Amino acid sequence: MWNLDDTWFLDQYRQNDYIICIGQGAWEEVADTRKLEEAFNAKQIPAWFDYWGFDVDHDWPWWRKQMSYFLTELRAAGKL
Repeated sequence: MWNLDDTWFLDQYRQNDYIICIGQGAWEEVADTRKLEEAFNAKQIPAWFDYWGFDVDHDWPWWRKQMSYFLTELRAAGKL
C-alpha cells in the first residue's frame, strides 16, 4: 500500500467502504494493522479501523460477534 502511487488505483480504493476490525488478544497482529491504517490515512483512503478489546482473539466466536455487529451498523447506515 505504501508504494501505491497510481492515481487510477487510488481513486478506485477511495470509492469503496472498508471495515478493518481486529481484536487485541491471541493471534492478532495489531502493529501490522496500525501500519495499514497509517497507509490508508496517508493515501486518503477512507476506512473504518475498529480495534476491539484485549480479550478478543482471532477466532470464530469473535468473528461471529463482529459480523453481527458490523452488519447491524451497515444496515442502520443504509449500506445494506
